[in-house]
Amino acid sequence: MVRLLIILAVLLMPLHSQAYTLEECNAACAQLFPGGPVVPPVTPPAVPPATTKACTMPITFERDSDQGNGAAAILFRTLQAGAIIAVSVNGEAARLGRSYKNAPVFLMSKSGDQYARPLKFIVQTSDGQTCVAVSGSSDTPSGPTNPTGGYKNQATYKAYGKRNGGRWAWRINKRGDSLGPGPVRFTFSPSGKTFTGKSTAKNCRDREDTCQRDTRAAMNGFLFKPGNGRPNGEGDSDIGTAHGGIYLHAIYGDDSPTVTMEW
Repeated sequence: MVRLLIILAVLLMPLHSQAYTLEECNAACAQLFPGGPVVPPVTPPAVPPATTKACTMPITFERDSDQGNGAAAILFRTLQAGAIIAVSVNGEAARLGRSYKNAPVFLMSKSGDQYARPLKFIVQTSDGQTCVAVSGSSDTPSGPTNPTGGYKNQATYKAYGKRNGGRWAWRINKRGDSLGPGPVRFTFSPSGKTFTGKSTAKNCRDREDTCQRDTRAAMNGFLFKPGNGRPNGEGDSDIGTAHGGIYLHAIYGDDSPTVTMEW
């Protein structure tokens, strides 16, 4: 028995004789977890209806992130790291990611296009406050459902907020190419202004006839991005969107938070 214990001690000795530095340990973890350290998600507390308040900070929901290995990411651009301690989306708790330009980032488990719209965020801040935000549009039409002018389909959506110069903005959970080649018409309410895009395959801005930028156009500020895959950027040829669907802007100065899409 004594001989067996001696043999075991000799065999195990190399495992403990090598000293590792903290940097070497961190480097090994970085190889095993390329998305960064795995931080257990924290689920925000349920918000009683009587105490529910709307979140006032901007929330960006990206379809995919390098940190999340292709999964969705939530970014709080106007806050400092540590200001948010817990986030959930549609009941799923997010995990803390690496901050981006010192702004809080949280990571989901799936690609952003796999989450049903509208997205419901429950956010808990470091000072113990909890708020709720709802973003995006469902595919359930509201308002009139009888298309006009030869269009076969119609759906009405409410804006998720104002962005980029105070224009109402929509994230519609349909890719432009799912509507057919075009045309597609947008009617804003209550102003009644309309914009018809001839093609669902490209971005369209300001002018119906050319889809080109024109600050003198009657519909200056209008933007249609079909969300047909990548790339996702700000260029005129970048047709992708973060949520994988149509992104829409109303024109400057038009206070119309509702749009009806016909195709």
